[in-house]
Amino acid sequence: MCANKSSTLVIDAGNTRIKWTLFQGDVIVDKWAQDTLDACRCGAPSQIVLASVRAAEADASLLAEIQATLPDTSVTSVRSERQACGVWNSYVEPHRLGVDRWLGVIAAFKEYGGPVVIVDAGTAIKADFVDAKGVHLGGYIVPGLELMASSLIDKTAKIRYQESEQTAQIGEIPHSTADAVQQGCLEMALGFLQRLHGKHGDARWIATGGSSQTLMEVLAIDCCLDEHLVAKGAKYVLDEALER
Repeated sequence: MCANKSSTLVIDAGNTRIKWTLFQGDVIVDKWAQDTLDACRCGAPSQIVLASVRAAEADASLLAEIQATLPDTSVTSVRSERQACGVWNSYVEPHRLGVDRWLGVIAAFKEYGGPVVIVDAGTAIKADFVDAKGVHLGGYIVPGLELMASSLIDKTAKIRYQESEQTAQIGEIPHSTADAVQQGCLEMALGFLQRLHGKHGDARWIATGGSSQTLMEVLAIDCCLDEHLVAKGAKYVLDEALER
């Protein structure tokens, strides 16, 4: 798919993968995940927005690749700020709030209002809270499912298994190492979210990230699944900057 000059490419450079979202005006027309720029797929966007939680060296390499391929396209790197798009950052040092969390908070409040709880379940599971006035109240970060499992393997000598050994269904008592680890990590994540829901069940819940749908379905939490939150937040921030 090739884009024309009215398109915007949002790059969400996360801890484990890079996600690319192509907007035509305000409409998302394509989304994909890969480590390098796909020049044919993104076409010639009029602007590019980069939101990254990676190291500066990795960002520099990606920006160099973009500059070499699309030398006439401006790139805007977004960062967490004290205030943007009607949302206020709770952190004493605003820039220390992960930009992925910040953009998710902005998009959730702009799209769904408040009070709202945003759950992003990827490499880490993050939960953020925004009140009815758009004030980010703070949030939590815990290891994601794969990260919990890999830490057990990395820090022990005999916890070893193949993925094919997983046979237990959700809710069953595990009877193998593979199931004990995988189901145990799942139960930890579910317990974390269930406790938060017990205290903040009156807010609207929005979920994003690779594992969010599974977690919410198991808990039967009434929520809206929105896989584009970070990209939408980046687009809101860019639009506000262009208006200024």
